[in-house]
Amino acid sequence: MIRFFESNLGLAFRSRLTEHAYKQYFKDQTYYRVSNLDGRLANADQCLTEDVTMFSQSVAHLYSHLTKPIFDIVLISGTLFGWANRRGTGSIIYLPIIMASAVITVTARILKRISPRFGHMVAEEARLKGHLRYLHSRVITNSEEIAFYGGHQAENNQLNKAFAALKEQMSFIYRKRILYIMMEQFLMKYVWSGTGMVMIAIPILTAEYTSPQQNALLDDEPDGGVSERTRAFATSKNLLYSAADAVERLMTSYKDITELAGYTSRVWEMFSVFEDVKQGKYIRTTVSGEGADVGGKRGERFDTSTIQGVQYESAGGIHLKNVPIVTPNGDVVVRNMTAEIPPGMHLLITGPNGCGKSSLFRILGGLWPVYRGTVERPPKSSMYYIPQRPYMTLGTLRDQVIYPDTVAQMRRKGVVDDELAAILEIVHLSPIVEREGGWSARNDWMDVLSGGEKQRMGLARVFYHRPLFALLDECTSAVSIDVEGSIYQAIKDAGITLLTVTHRPSLWKFHTHILQFDGEGGWKMEQLGASFTQQRLTFVEEKKQLETQLAAVPKLRDRLNELCTILGEDVTQDAVEDMTASD
Repeated sequence: MIRFFESNLGLAFRSRLTEHAYKQYFKDQTYYRVSNLDGRLANADQCLTEDVTMFSQSVAHLYSHLTKPIFDIVLISGTLFGWANRRGTGSIIYLPIIMASAVITVTARILKRISPRFGHMVAEEARLKGHLRYLHSRVITNSEEIAFYGGHQAENNQLNKAFAALKEQMSFIYRKRILYIMMEQFLMKYVWSGTGMVMIAIPILTAEYTSPQQNALLDDEPDGGVSERTRAFATSKNLLYSAADAVERLMTSYKDITELAGYTSRVWEMFSVFEDVKQGKYIRTTVSGEGADVGGKRGERFDTSTIQGVQYESAGGIHLKNVPIVTPNGDVVVRNMTAEIPPGMHLLITGPNGCGKSSLFRILGGLWPVYRGTVERPPKSSMYYIPQRPYMTLGTLRDQVIYPDTVAQMRRKGVVDDELAAILEIVHLSPIVEREGGWSARNDWMDVLSGGEKQRMGLARVFYHRPLFALLDECTSAVSIDVEGSIYQAIKDAGITLLTVTHRPSLWKFHTHILQFDGEGGWKMEQLGASFTQQRLTFVEEKKQLETQLAAVPKLRDRLNELCTILGEDVTQDAVEDMTASD
């Protein structure tokens, strides 16, 4: 009955707590902010599942660990006191009470002194379990890439290392728990039993009935009242054993309470982090350096503990005023940016890797905070972001085009399947409907669609949502140049403003302005005219030729050395100097 009560109580408590946690986790982009902007929760999914489950079970077990033993102690103690008073033991009853209190106090202090830090050890065990679970999820998510790279041995080493750490922690807890339980059982079963026998023997063997009539009745018995005293002794012993068992369960619950404290700290930390990130408070461990003010050189640090920037929505274009582009780690990518991007200004964004192109999109999309300055941008419904690897949701083929809308939302917008078919025609995906079995076909679209098809499916969503700005981040790298050009032209014809990150010169003609990041914290925006485009294309061709020639220098040098060795000659000093200069 108790286990049934505990299981149902734990299930109900876990359901309510998990429901509340998921509401916090999937609200206001908390899931993204916890994983990318805050470094306190390494495995939020572990906290949402395992930690909440263990916490709920521990709370449900408090009834049998605390409530019932306390009730048994009170009930049995009252019965023993009442019986002792009726038998007229007098003040001698207080002697075993004092003795029992002293023994329990000394025992409790000994157990407290030798008790390990179960709460801390259990919290560490939960952390290691979460890390092992995280490594498994990474292998599942990136199994194809790992297979291509042949990285099974490296991943296996990481998993074995994480498992060994978890095994060592669990073995450490078991070793500590065995020693503690051995001492605990010795004190409670042997010390308490001996003390208990003395406790019940003193009042019963020395008791005198207060009534002369009762004493006379006992004296008239053949055994002189021995049977009556033996019965009282046996009954008291059984009651005392029950009371001792209740006290033992109450004291052994100490380690359960300390373990509950460990789970409580994990769950409390989870909810605290959720609440902080909702309010824009992020704590992330930086790799090196201290927080630095904006205005220094590339590689400086920024103090991300306070957010002083302001961002608000407007019906117009995009305006940035004195905005630094800062990563969640505090790295300054762009020191200070002031720009205005009105609707109809098709902007091409270029620069070396890590210069801030995608970071700018994250700030405009509200994923990263504005640490300083002012950002004015349209509502999120007027901006649609397409990454290089579009996300394919679970569901039908129709769900892939209208994501993140549902079919009901699509119907309320007045969109029908024929219009979706026209969109797929624009992105050259119309054969996919018949190939996959219709709009209601369900499949694992991440595996079924090729890289180019997934990118074109992402572009199809732009035509469905028709935002004011389309943020395209290298989203056509797997699409042929002719198909890419027709799609970009169709987006412009639909009145959608392009903000494109790309390295392809073929897309320059679809843009009116260019934003160049230099990779050193600086930037430059200028108009992209026909002459400028032609000049840039000339430079690109020349750059490719030089790169090809420079790549051939090591091979030429090796061939020259080989020929000189065959001919028995030395490489001329002039040739060495020329090739060294080329390198």
